Amino acid sequence: MKTEELTTIEHLSNFLEGTQAVAFTISSDKDKRYRWLQRELVRFDYLSLNKPDKGIVIRYLLKVTGYSRQQSNTTRRAGSMMKAPRGVSGHSAPLLPLA
Repeated sequence: MKTEELTTIEHLSNFLEGTQAVAFTISSDKDKRYRWLQRELVRFDYLSLNKPDKGIVIRYLLKVTGYSRQQSNTTRRAGSMMKAPRGVSGHSAPLLPLA
């Protein structure tokens, strides 16, 4: 099974419990990983999920990317990635030059 075949929260839960075999590859390019994270959040309609289901999605993203919760700031980024994407990395340039 590939990650694209994980289509429900139940599939993700089974994957996290180790009862579902899944093959995946994640790019070593930071921007590609970020875009993949954003696509997965949209695919699972993250903002409309209840809190326990959001936790399952976050655990899935952490497991597949190999990030720790601290490295990824996934829960904080998830909302900002879904609400107002500003480009590939999610960062914007300052409005005024820093002197």
